[in-house]
Amino acid sequence: MMDPQRLLQLVEKYAVKVESGVVYRRYKRFRADRWYGGIATADVVGCNLRCGMCWAWRNTSFVLSGGEWLAPAEVAERLRGIAESKGFRQVRVSGGEPLIAPVHLLQVIDSFAKYTFIVETNGLLIDKALAKELAARPHAVVRVSIKGATAEEFVKITMSPPQYFYKQLEALRLLVEAGMEPCRDVYPAAMLGFSTAETARELEKALAEIDPRLAECIDVEYVILYPHVVKLMSARGLKPTKAVTPSGVPAFMV
Repeated sequence: MMDPQRLLQLVEKYAVKVESGVVYRRYKRFRADRWYGGIATADVVGCNLRCGMCWAWRNTSFVLSGGEWLAPAEVAERLRGIAESKGFRQVRVSGGEPLIAPVHLLQVIDSFAKYTFIVETNGLLIDKALAKELAARPHAVVRVSIKGATAEEFVKITMSPPQYFYKQLEALRLLVEAGMEPCRDVYPAAMLGFSTAETARELEKALAEIDPRLAECIDVEYVILYPHVVKLMSARGLKPTKAVTPSGVPAFMV
């Protein structure tokens, strides 16, 4: 089993630091992306999960070193430069888990009041206090990426204990209770590449119990068969029920 708490501690040790009261994180790259119709993206190093279909496992999610140490202001400057050059109105931090070192991320978000800032997170680190902080930023949109449709699928994908599956659902509940509107300010993404129609319906039911609207705006994800993802799945013994090729990603996933 992979312990998310232990992985968190390792990321905090090797990929987060504080100097003169400023929280720094390691970043691997900055890029203009096609996702969400066009978005400026920063890829942060380090994650508290080890998902078996992770597209970023080689460079960011599974590593604890490399990249550059950057303060929030430096991250914001680079993202803004990309957004302005491309005419984007959306920015995000992706790659690893952005809510590790939340003070750092919140300061980056605060630099983009005139943009939509998409927070992509597995949700494991969202507690009541952090949910309130995110809800207090009206330009922030939180996308909670749920790994699998059931606790059993979560374990298969992440090799982490099943109770962490429910932490993802709890994150959505806390965000809604903090005032974030489902399908506008907060929404669930779901990796259903290892799910069946029956388990997908189980997830819809669980989301509807939090708020009926959440079941209506699930951002469905399937495995993208990049060569390095295929290699990782093979090593982990994972066989997807649904996958797409890099050149055949459907429009609803872009």
